[in-house]
Amino acid sequence: MNFVLIMNDTLRPDYLSAYGNTWVRTPHAARFAETAAVFDQAYVGSFPTIPNRTDLLTGRFGEPFHAWLPLPYDAVTLPDILRENGYVTQLICDTPHLINGGGNFDWPFSAWDFIRGQEIDRYGMSSDPVVLPFQDMSKSGPQFINTSISQYLRNIQDRQIEEDWATHQTCQRVVNWLERNAKHEKFFLWVDAFDPHEPNLPPQHYTDLYDPGYEGDVLLSHVPDPARLTEAEIKNVIARYAGTVTFVDRCFGRIMETLDVLGLSDNTCVIWLSDHGTYLNEHGIILTKTPVYDPVCRTVLMIRMPGGASAGKRFDDLVQPADLAPTLLDMAGIQAPERMQGASFLPLLQGEPCPVRDVAISAKVLNLKSPDHTITARDGRWLLVDRPDPAARELYDSQTDPGQLSNVAQDHPEEVERLHEGVLKFLKTHEAQEQVVRLYETGDPGDMTGYVPQPPRNVIYRFYSKHILNSRLVEEPE
Repeated sequence: MNFVLIMNDTLRPDYLSAYGNTWVRTPHAARFAETAAVFDQAYVGSFPTIPNRTDLLTGRFGEPFHAWLPLPYDAVTLPDILRENGYVTQLICDTPHLINGGGNFDWPFSAWDFIRGQEIDRYGMSSDPVVLPFQDMSKSGPQFINTSISQYLRNIQDRQIEEDWATHQTCQRVVNWLERNAKHEKFFLWVDAFDPHEPNLPPQHYTDLYDPGYEGDVLLSHVPDPARLTEAEIKNVIARYAGTVTFVDRCFGRIMETLDVLGLSDNTCVIWLSDHGTYLNEHGIILTKTPVYDPVCRTVLMIRMPGGASAGKRFDDLVQPADLAPTLLDMAGIQAPERMQGASFLPLLQGEPCPVRDVAISAKVLNLKSPDHTITARDGRWLLVDRPDPAARELYDSQTDPGQLSNVAQDHPEEVERLHEGVLKFLKTHEAQEQVVRLYETGDPGDMTGYVPQPPRNVIYRFYSKHILNSRLVEEPE
């Protein structure tokens, strides 16, 4: 059996027709869902991009969540294990963080291919000034413009036709690789595509599908104060995201068609997933990814098995990124190492009962020297926003309140306590430091002797930010 895994960064399931969307054009997602198993309750574990990939490749959550750090050279990973069992393993990506700057995610693969130019990738350079597609920098937050958007605008300044976009180029590299490697006995191909991550500037004709004729400011990144935006500006942010999703869907369709024409579909398992979503004016938040509510925490997960097992079936079972590596190893007939904390859900795909997990836990890496100590716990209906202070905990009934707008913690204290116990169990069984456990048990971490704070942000990204900010790639408006 071959494996083709396609990751799209920041892809929200509710923007795909496969998950019920009726206005964003994603015909290839709809067609794929007819032949694949669709998971409606897949949620992020470690957050965001790099911690998520670490969960996926290692089958582990971390301690208890992975920090944004390079993949350790001694990590036991899914591609390593597959390669040791006769698989050819290949990474094709345009997600800049995986390789650029020492991310090390190329290391486990037999070979890798990196498409340049997305976000912080220091790829483009020119003596000409950057042309900003907006006037009021303060709406997007100057700190974000100076750290990542300025570099991205230099990277893309010569784009004219669809083939110039990294999304198209990544798709083409995948097609080319499949044509050249179709005769391998078995292969594992990981495609890591950055879109529809912001700033969401697809070819203009994709945006025009949803917001034709717009001439206002184009918001490219985190909006500190969404109340300052006009309705037209908000509509354009959503339209550009939807247009990027349509672009992504079209490229996904090309890859599926290539598998068909090469005769690979019958012996290839295809996995389409995302790492997290983004807020598009839900909860008064735009283009920010705090891992609390479903627009960010719920992910795409569709799996097409050779032979059509579970074709067209939908699953409400809770699954998370750490579960994927054990599942794929199970499909390949390979024993997952004990170090992996995730559980195989292959029996589900084979029509057998398989309780993978009772509660899905999601969060950023915990650092007791930071004031933000939030962990979310979901059981398919209830969402607990758990904090050390019992009075600060929030509870939402996703069944009656799918937008998760009404905090009902005071009305259902038993559900709060039950899910809080689930968080404590998770911390104790996933190598959390004792101070973290005490904090959530008692509200006080106690003696901090021996406590090692995890990095609150990616040290590599801080380097990028400092470098780009000092480069003054964007001139401040007079």
